[in-house]
Amino acid sequence: MPSAQDSSNSKDELAAQIQKWNEQDNERHSWLRVGYPISDDLYAPTPLTALFSQTLQQTLEAFEKEKFHLKKENDQLTAQNKDLKNHLKTQQKEKDPYVAVLVDGDGAKFQDSFLQDPEEGATNAALAIRQHVAEYVKDTDLSSDITIFARVFANVKDLAHSLRLSGIVSYEDKFLKFVTNFTNARAEFDFVDVGSGKENADSKMRRMLKYYHDDVRCKKIFFVACHDAGYAHDLRPYIDDQGSRLVLVETTPAAARIKKLGLPIISFDNVFHSGLLQNETRVIPQSPPKQISSPSPPPPRAQPPVATTTVTATTTTIRSGNGGISTKYKGSYAAAGGTGSHQNIDVGPTKSRAPKIMEFNQDNVRLDPPAKMPGNTPAQDSYKRKLLEARNQAFCNGHYLSGTCSWGPQCTREHDTKLTPDEMVIHRYKARSCPCFVGPGCPDFACPMSHHCPQDPFCTRGNECKFKNTVKFGDMHLTKAGMRPVKRWTEGCEFPEPIVI
Repeated sequence: MPSAQDSSNSKDELAAQIQKWNEQDNERHSWLRVGYPISDDLYAPTPLTALFSQTLQQTLEAFEKEKFHLKKENDQLTAQNKDLKNHLKTQQKEKDPYVAVLVDGDGAKFQDSFLQDPEEGATNAALAIRQHVAEYVKDTDLSSDITIFARVFANVKDLAHSLRLSGIVSYEDKFLKFVTNFTNARAEFDFVDVGSGKENADSKMRRMLKYYHDDVRCKKIFFVACHDAGYAHDLRPYIDDQGSRLVLVETTPAAARIKKLGLPIISFDNVFHSGLLQNETRVIPQSPPKQISSPSPPPPRAQPPVATTTVTATTTTIRSGNGGISTKYKGSYAAAGGTGSHQNIDVGPTKSRAPKIMEFNQDNVRLDPPAKMPGNTPAQDSYKRKLLEARNQAFCNGHYLSGTCSWGPQCTREHDTKLTPDEMVIHRYKARSCPCFVGPGCPDFACPMSHHCPQDPFCTRGNECKFKNTVKFGDMHLTKAGMRPVKRWTEGCEFPEPIVI
């Protein structure tokens, strides 16, 4: 059994050990707080770390070499890809080359000879376009047998109506047949009906121009729309086009803004109309001669009073066999000058004539004033008798109604027979009962004939009416809506003016 002394020693040793442990803890805590100086020997390379460092360096160098080779290979592949793209583009250019012809059919109309023969004319029109294109490209590096695509864009219904009014086609279905036959003439040719709408054909032309220009296979674009200055803005981006891929084709005279672009302009002779249609023609009346004022004569010197005689002018009319008229005046200036005595000549002021007026509907058809049938008077019999005795049983309308005969001595109709005022009313009505030879767009202010049926819009004669199936202008009847005037042209004015209601 341990003694008390031994127990006391054990406690002291335990206390000393605990104290030692506390000191070690304090020392450890102090080191953690202020850091413990690490010896450089810890960084001294060992065989293991040296081997690891060497391996890492070798791996890094291998990666750098691989990166260099991969970059070089990538550059080579990029260059090869670029070459392949250029080669493919070149192949595409050489594969299936073609030229395109774009026609604004609302403005560029085919020649009458094509339109009047819907079957052969349509085929010949397509052939003529191909021949002109082949003739043009033969002087280039393109083959004369290159594929040609042609697109004609137009409002077919309105164009057919306009062609009939101008007398080019006798009925509108004739033009519709031409459109169909033109499309069927060649697989690459189309006559496209864009329907009603002012800008329909224009928008098609612009869109297809861009399409063909962006296609590298399209070598030339023949743009048949020089008449419309509105295309100038759309054509401007192609001015610097290399090789002049865009060629303008003139029909009616090219607009000034189109000419200023500097693009090549050619024409397809004998394919399209070189002028406007008759109902589109802008006629400019001749200006009246300028009045030239002469200096006023000096006042007459005082004369002694003499007896004066007032001379009333009388006339003698001499008619020549060819219809000309010569008038001699008695009491004229010449007669007065030949007398020995002083004569006064009465010269009354000339009565100014009111200017003539023409009105047109929305289709540019001339609208005639109402024609009143003459009553059953004795003049009917006398007129018939004179007509039977007249030369070729016909009175010259120009001579009797307009005052001038454009045929002159060559005229084969009566000029010499005198008609009374009542007989003139009958003759004027007979002239109004016949269709005008010039047609619905006649620009002659003095024209005595009719430009649509005088009974419009209530004609009941059907096919018996002279205006129903005319050879040149087809049906010349107007509906009630067609009788509404929208333009008025006054004699002496340069252009018609819209009628404001």
